[in-house]
Amino acid sequence: MAELIYPPNIASSHRARVRFTKRELGMDKNVRLIARIIGGVSLAFGIASATLAAWAIDRQFAIRGVVQISAAAAVLFFLSIAAFCCLVGFRLLFNRPNRHGSILSPTGWKTLGLSFLIVGLTMAAIGLGRGKYELLGAAIALSVLGLGSALAGRAVSGKLLPSPVFPPDTSLLRMEGFVPEGFSCGIEIMNDNLTPMEFVVSVLQNCVGLKETDAIRTMLEIHRKGGILLPIPSFEESERIAEMVTAEAHAKNHPLVCRAVKVE
Repeated sequence: MAELIYPPNIASSHRARVRFTKRELGMDKNVRLIARIIGGVSLAFGIASATLAAWAIDRQFAIRGVVQISAAAAVLFFLSIAAFCCLVGFRLLFNRPNRHGSILSPTGWKTLGLSFLIVGLTMAAIGLGRGKYELLGAAIALSVLGLGSALAGRAVSGKLLPSPVFPPDTSLLRMEGFVPEGFSCGIEIMNDNLTPMEFVVSVLQNCVGLKETDAIRTMLEIHRKGGILLPIPSFEESERIAEMVTAEAHAKNHPLVCRAVKVE
């Protein structure tokens, strides 16, 4: 179990160290390895596509002195593929999910799905119009990819992902799967259906001292499991951080539950 140490951004006479277990969105080592391999290939393909697009523009100017509309459309298509592959490759290779815990935002997934659908319908029209029925298979495949992307966008937006919410007085110390190895004291943060994800990320950064990427991971873990225990070096520091988080939540009228806990 890998343990990272970060200095929290809190007002105190000395800077305490907050320790927490790094979580990779529920992926085991084998899945992470596969994801990083796919990410590396996708990133390389994106860079190659961008290079190819730049080369095509250069050749058009060298040969014709202008860029034809068809060539410009092809270049834009390759640049779009390059941008998408680079984004996906970066997020998979370095395990950098966005605030939705995905490689794309809900809008991004839906836009991708619409693009697949448009290209698929275009290929179907060309195949039927010119008698090239072999294109219909590719059109169906693209349509399926479009549907899958749209469903992914819906899932990322939270419509298909149930989030467990325990009663506010639930003790995660008594529940299996929540207590980190070697935990003695720290803070307990509970999930709810009203506190915005952005606010949770904000207090994890400002009060607990996590970096943005780690704050997003922790927020997603809270959302996925229903709560989390974050180890803190001392119970006094745990109480201070819990009070800061609670004060921030009350100031924004959010019902976020955060309290200091320790193993008796």
